[in-house]
Parts: sequence; C-alpha cells; structure tokens
Amino acid sequence: MSETQSAGNAWPEPPFYYKRYTADNVERLQQAKKQHSFPDTPISQPPDPDFLLASLEPPKIPTESYTIFEQRWQINEQLQSLQDLGVKQLFPTGPIDRVAELKKLNRVLIVQFFKLLDTLVENPEEYGRTIENISTIFINMHHILNDYRPHQARETLRLLMESQIAKKRQMAADLRSKSQAALRELEAFGKEIVGPLLGPDNQDPSDDMTLNADTASGEIDKKEKDNSRMAELHQNLVAMVDDIE
Repeated sequence: MSETQSAGNAWPEPPFYYKRYTADNVERLQQAKKQHSFPDTPISQPPDPDFLLASLEPPKIPTESYTIFEQRWQINEQLQSLQDLGVKQLFPTGPIDRVAELKKLNRVLIVQFFKLLDTLVENPEEYGRTIENISTIFINMHHILNDYRPHQARETLRLLMESQIAKKRQMAADLRSKSQAALRELEAFGKEIVGPLLGPDNQDPSDDMTLNADTASGEIDKKEKDNSRMAELHQNLVAMVDDIE
C-alpha cells in the first residue's frame, strides 16, 4: 500500500501505518523503551514498506507549527512579514498610517491596470510583468488589511458580549414583570376565596356546624366556582411563563 493517502474518496481508508502495530511490534517497542535504545535495523512487513521501530512512537507535541492538508499553521498565530512570504514590500517598515498607504497602493493599482490595458493592445506578449506587479500590489494591500484582524476580533467580541448582556437584562425585566403580574393574580384569587368565608363581623363561621340543604347546595356551587377560578388562574400563569422567551 502506498504511503500517500487519497483524500478524494468519501470514506478514505485508514492510514497505512496502522498495520505496523502488531502484537510483536508493540512488545518490541515496550522492550526498547525500557532499555532506552531503539534498533537501527528496519522492520520488514511485506507488502508494506520497511520502517524503523522508533517510528511506532507517537510524534511529539508541536511547539512552533504543524501541517494539515499540506498547509502549515503556526501554534502562536501571528502575521508573517512579506519578507518571510517572499513578496516585495511596497510600504515603509514600522508604524504606518494604514489608510494613507492603502490609498497610495490603490492609486498605483489603477495605474498598473491602465498599463495592463495598453500592454494588451500594443504588445500582448509582455503582459506577464504587469500582472505580476498587480499581484504584488494586491498582496501588500491584503497584508495591511490583515493588521486590522486583532482589532476586528476585539470589536466582534465586544458587540457579542453587549448583545448577550442586553438579552439577559431584557429577560430579567420580563421575569420581574411576569412575577408581579402573577402575584397580583394570586392576591386577587386569595381575596375571592377568603372574602366569602368571613362574616360581616369578620368572624369565622366554622362554629356553625348545622347546614341546611340550601347552604349545602350553595357550598357545592361555590366549590365548583372556586375550581373554575383555579383553572383560569393556572392557565393565566402558564400563559405568563410561555410569554417569557
């Protein structure tokens, strides 16, 4: 099996080197680690390519950069200079006025574009140099714009936090409003229940244990009315809770 893995399949095959971790090789690896010595003789497992026992050890944790899908990424993200990228720098080194430099590069870009049009009309074979100049200008402009990325990230985070704070404050206000409305509903319901139980002299009529038929019927109607009022109160409270987003 080739060491080059194909990424075109929807379900790519597992890495080729998983076959190296046989029981014998794992035991050899453990013995070598105990002895702090790895043999230089390669291990042969046809049809796979030969490999060293030390290659079974997991790679060290990267400290500077790592590669994913043939792209190199830095552990500590930082903007590389144009010199590191192999691109000619068209603006001064050090602190600059980014807006002014972008305007200068934009004017130079327009000049180069008109020059490209003249070249295509007069001498189409020499358009390559102008295209290269335009490409360099674009890279320089993009590099200057990338200096704003940390500022953009801070502003985006600030706006996100302000939005979250505003939503939480609005939710707290809604909760307070619904809580007060629920307390008013409960207070009104309490008055409806307790009021009829008290006589004109605000005395508990429970001492009178004799109830005639009309009184018993009235008590049944009252209980049904109270149950209906309780169900209505429950629906109102549920509606209040549902209104809170």
